[in-house]
Amino acid sequence: MSPKRFLLPVAQGSKGIVAVLICLLMDAGLAMAADRMLDPVMHHIGDTRIKEWIDVPARPEAKRYDLRFFSAPNPTEWTLSLKQRDVEDAWHIEINGKHIADLKKKRDAQVRYYAIPPETLRAGENMLSIVPFDPKDDIAIGVCYLWEKSLREAAKLVTVQVRVRDEATLQPLPARITIADKKDKLVELFNATNQTTAVRNGIVYTSRGETTFDVPEGEYVVYVTRGMEWSRIRQPIVATRSAPPTVDADLRREVNTTGFVAADTHIHTVTFSKHGDASLDERMITIAGEGVEFAVSTDHNHHTDYRPPQTKAGLQSFFTPVTGNEVTTEVGHFNGFPLPPGGKIPDYKQSDWVKLISDIRMKGARVVTLNHPRWPSTNKGPFGVLNLNRGSGDRVTGSKFTFDAMELVNSATSLQKDPLYLFQDWFSLLNHGEHITAVGSSDSHTVYDPVGQGRTYVRSSTDEPSAINVDEVCENFLAGDTSISLGIFADVTVNGRFKMGKIVPARNRKVEVALRVTAPAWITPQRGIVFLNGIAAAEMNVPTESGHATDALLKFILPTPAHDAHLVCVVLGAGVKEPCWTTYENYTLAATNPLYLDVDGDGRYSSPREIARTLLGRFEGDTKKLRKMMSQTDEVIAVQMMSLARADALERLGEVLNPIAETNKNFELYQGHLPRAFP
Repeated sequence: MSPKRFLLPVAQGSKGIVAVLICLLMDAGLAMAADRMLDPVMHHIGDTRIKEWIDVPARPEAKRYDLRFFSAPNPTEWTLSLKQRDVEDAWHIEINGKHIADLKKKRDAQVRYYAIPPETLRAGENMLSIVPFDPKDDIAIGVCYLWEKSLREAAKLVTVQVRVRDEATLQPLPARITIADKKDKLVELFNATNQTTAVRNGIVYTSRGETTFDVPEGEYVVYVTRGMEWSRIRQPIVATRSAPPTVDADLRREVNTTGFVAADTHIHTVTFSKHGDASLDERMITIAGEGVEFAVSTDHNHHTDYRPPQTKAGLQSFFTPVTGNEVTTEVGHFNGFPLPPGGKIPDYKQSDWVKLISDIRMKGARVVTLNHPRWPSTNKGPFGVLNLNRGSGDRVTGSKFTFDAMELVNSATSLQKDPLYLFQDWFSLLNHGEHITAVGSSDSHTVYDPVGQGRTYVRSSTDEPSAINVDEVCENFLAGDTSISLGIFADVTVNGRFKMGKIVPARNRKVEVALRVTAPAWITPQRGIVFLNGIAAAEMNVPTESGHATDALLKFILPTPAHDAHLVCVVLGAGVKEPCWTTYENYTLAATNPLYLDVDGDGRYSSPREIARTLLGRFEGDTKKLRKMMSQTDEVIAVQMMSLARADALERLGEVLNPIAETNKNFELYQGHLPRAFP
């Protein structure tokens, strides 16, 4: 008999039917063609009008996607494919009310395949629904196919095997494996999840140095990495079912950090921070896979103990875990460590910084760090709210700074576009007389964002990752015997023997600076800069050779400054664009913590503010004398003199300040951050 025609709704929501599809039914029963289209168009699902979306209606058609279709039962696994875009939140895929998967999160438009378990479909009418966890999320979805075959057959999957070893020992090595297409776009992976891996779109972290995963037939690039101390393997492959590829990757340590351990003092899990996507077990694998040796847990207002999951994963030899806490308040976020895993949580409702930090210390923390001081934006972050004067370090409002350290690098959530922006904040505080250690961290919440991309290198008496002395590391944090890293490692010696955090006798002698710069072959350092009191005093290009790791010693000879000064070295390099270790801004860097030059020979270091206070003691209200003194002294000290004198000589400082500001960038910066009432 001839077939009967039926009109079936394809997608239906609060606006009614938005598309139709003609299907055929035979008198003897359902006889649908295999591998068939259920929905030929894309739809805007959500609750917000988005005029920029041109491939779907600007106005959402419904708050959820509901598609009625006819089918025979599926006795075996079948497959659903969808084209999707701008999926940033959780969307559940349901068939006949049964949850079968979640949409894979990805902003870019991609075709995704989802397995339909056996016995999910029924004879006759079925309902495919895509339901938002948060109705405020908007997505584009459609071009839906039903495949009467397994996902492996529908997507033409090929198994890829990757083995990773330490080139020196030939032992398996935890690592990150990144799989991209020829345009370096991450690709969807299948069948890679197990207890020894952490898997996301285009990424597999393996704790055992070996893994397999499936990809559709095609050409790909496989990257194998283990953080910035190790080499990077880049291997193009052709995946065919007739010849499944195997990648053998031997990584070698290219950055020698002997005497230092790699610390990440800002790490999250979705398990306890409740956002991001890295579970507690996955976090253990990513820490080992990125070569982090001193790992501080910092879930929001929670003491997370890494030791049980680390032992469960068999990763005790790769890092020393430390319990910390990101004490998350309305006035700033502070990391405190170490903390007892079962101890009391600091009072995160406290708004007074002095009381808050005192409470964090009372709960057991030896080190307290101010996190991302310019997050969520320059003006809304803690330093913006406190009106930090970037020229002098003054705060018009706010409590005394009693934290030990501040993040200058936060690689996952708040990397500054200008690599030196936060350095200027820090320099202003050092000039103000604060003793604050610079810290680098990742703030990673996800599997994708590499733990330890931003990190701090801390001097250590052992290089064994499992035997790090936590008390020693804390002491060196507080002493400033650390350097920060975003892909580059730096260390410095002054006058042949003085290390970071030390006072350097510098009276009547030149200052000899030996700056060591080292990076793997896939990162390119470009220039090293020496700062005295936050002012660039010398600069040199870093010699590099394409395809080779860098290990250079830059030597600077500086004239003795007129007064005591703090000395900091910064190394800037090119950003990383490849998907295996992408930097969110186009740079890499390293920086040392200060050494303190004792120029006057009194055996101690005096900050620019202390020196300014002494010089102002010679000023007795004589504006001409003040102007002359400021014009002849170091510009940083002159700014501190202006800061100290401002309260007593407000009506006269404008005439002193303005002529000097024309030629003094520090004065311009200082003046630009004064209250508007100041002349």
